Amino acid sequence: MTMLRTLSVATLALGLAACAAGSPAPRPGEFPLRSSDQPPFTVSWRLAEAPESVKADGVLDIGGYADRLQDATVELVGLDAGGRVVSRGIDLLVPRAFAGDRLWPFRLQLTPTGREARFAVRVAEFNWKIEPFAGR
Repeated sequence: MTMLRTLSVATLALGLAACAAGSPAPRPGEFPLRSSDQPPFTVSWRLAEAPESVKADGVLDIGGYADRLQDATVELVGLDAGGRVVSRGIDLLVPRAFAGDRLWPFRLQLTPTGREARFAVRVAEFNWKIEPFAGR
């Protein structure tokens, strides 16, 4: 009986810790920079530049595809004056909930080369969920 009680208390503690860790995602309006040139995605972020690193924190809004998208890769790129990528940092994003999670937070970092004229965040890749055919 004592073992069962200990196991129950441990399970309850883990459940409460998981709920506490699941803080709400930041909202797109909290970030000054935004890009929507890759429909259906909208990327919102803030940039922090230092000589040895550039960081971007933000959210990827996946729109109405919350239950169909498996994951997405976002990247922070340093672009030279001609628009060529001279530095890059990437992050693989997955939903924070089992269903309906429209905002996926990210944190990106890169080491600048010194040739960057500007920085941008964009979706590099995404994958659809593959569902088995129900007709068989």
